[in-house]
Amino acid sequence: MSLARIALLAAALGLSACNTGPRAYVYAGGSQASVQKTISVPRGATASLGFGASINPDCTRSDVPDRVTLTQAPSQGRVEIRHEAGYAYFRPANPRSRCNTTRVPGTKMFYHASPNASGTDTFSYDWYSGTGGVAHFTVTVNIL
Repeated sequence: MSLARIALLAAALGLSACNTGPRAYVYAGGSQASVQKTISVPRGATASLGFGASINPDCTRSDVPDRVTLTQAPSQGRVEIRHEAGYAYFRPANPRSRCNTTRVPGTKMFYHASPNASGTDTFSYDWYSGTGGVAHFTVTVNIL
């Protein structure tokens, strides 16, 4: 995995929607990272959990796409994984930075809180890079 790909995943896998904690780093060659996140979402609402993309410098999908697997489902909502285009972020020194203003193929994730949810919820998922790395996410949801 190139340094540029690691930087992409580091930037793209950070959760949004009032989150706290470090950004995720996915490493090459079977390396692993564990990430704990906390988000807040109103009951009955949807929170974007982030976007990740495995792309070539010409902004096309790489030959080996990433894969996301839900490992523990939430009890007071649901997680949705969509394979669709979105905006990735690459640092200016990355040859893929020209893709920052273009929608690129990738994976988007969402948490949907149930209308009657309250308190906290927890779920986990694994984000596998196309080169063998994996990030294990555990997300705590504060339901407002």
